Amino acid sequence: MDLTPPRTDPFPELALGYAHRRARVFWFWWMGMVFAVPGAAQATVLAATGQNPENGLVLAGLGLGISGAGWLMAMGPRFTRSDPRPAGDLNRAEQYIRIVPWTAVGMVAAMLLIVAALMVTTPRGTAPDVLPVLAFLAAFPLPVAAGMLYSRHLHQHRDRLYTNWLERR
Repeated sequence: MDLTPPRTDPFPELALGYAHRRARVFWFWWMGMVFAVPGAAQATVLAATGQNPENGLVLAGLGLGISGAGWLMAMGPRFTRSDPRPAGDLNRAEQYIRIVPWTAVGMVAAMLLIVAALMVTTPRGTAPDVLPVLAFLAAFPLPVAAGMLYSRHLHQHRDRLYTNWLERR
């Protein structure tokens, strides 16, 4: 039994490369959720207003299908034991870590303001046939923002995640 401590690489480029790989694998399957979540919101509002929820369910199903296909396409990088490619964009990663929270919040807030403005200023803004479209629009930035925040988490904690991966490898 080897009792030596696990090797931690002194190169931050490898940890960042690992974070990039994890983020890429995540986005492969998460992109389907960008369609599934708004589709589910649209289907819910369609059903709540007494309409046929088929359009929203089709979009949600399409998103889940895309998500499943993305998960399958990312199996190689997901389960690899090979070293990550070194990434030299450390400054850009640090900038990403700093600006993502404000970007995510701003994107969601802007869309909610747009939807609220449409509801108030348009003549049919709260009509039952318009509400599902507005629900779709309001829900659309939520999975994008959640994905950005998770990707930020991966990049922010890249050293710890890379060290843990080296220990398991």
